[in-house]
Amino acid sequence: MSDFFSSQRIWLLWMLTVRELKGRYKSSILGFLWAIINPLFQMIVLTIVFSLILKVQIENYPLFLFSGLLPWTYFATTLMIGTSSLTSNRDIIKKVAFPRELIPFSVVLANLVHFTLALIPFLIILIFLGLAPQKSIIFLPLAILLETTLLTGLILLTSSLQILYRDISFIVVAALLMLFYLTPVFYPLSFVPERLQLIYSLNPMVGVTNFFQYIFLGSEIYLEGIVISLLESIIFFLFGFNIFKARSLFFSDWV
Repeated sequence: MSDFFSSQRIWLLWMLTVRELKGRYKSSILGFLWAIINPLFQMIVLTIVFSLILKVQIENYPLFLFSGLLPWTYFATTLMIGTSSLTSNRDIIKKVAFPRELIPFSVVLANLVHFTLALIPFLIILIFLGLAPQKSIIFLPLAILLETTLLTGLILLTSSLQILYRDISFIVVAALLMLFYLTPVFYPLSFVPERLQLIYSLNPMVGVTNFFQYIFLGSEIYLEGIVISLLESIIFFLFGFNIFKARSLFFSDWV
């Protein structure tokens, strides 16, 4: 375990993360601002569709949307990039011997930076409108840790499979499209019939999204869903890490 957290590994992880951050917005004028611009545009479009056209009556609907879109954007963007992270770094894998798991870890950390930067202006808006900070804000680090653990496990699994089976990238994109509509981002969890909520919560992003909505806006908390998300995050992380380590011996041949 001490070797896993050695200074050399931490330094290499830091360098890979910085490289990922710089490469993402190379030649981009707005740079890190895209971390909040993308979910902001989604919020505007969904607000127009559901609030103005379909007349969905939800209090503070734009803020409700944004509180779900931010963790969803973190999840979807990180998973898509992380899934192909090994093939995107094939030159490094072929030429340099180092712990391969640092590549997907660096993708998660880079996107965690984007997510954190996007949270800051959102919290400022909530404070300006007199809606924050809620007492539940103390749970924000736990919610971020929960989602990051889930993401890390999933990316370890998908990236280790995608390096040999490139169709995994397309499967992930299709799965994310489906999961978006099965996650309470643009509608509250209460819209789901109570008899279906347990099955619905098998989607780990249900508990994660509800956790963030509770933290930011004081929405009703669904503890069963959060517990399910926690258990699934642990399972995915342990399973993904073991699969990744077993397959990493062959990455330089497969890539």
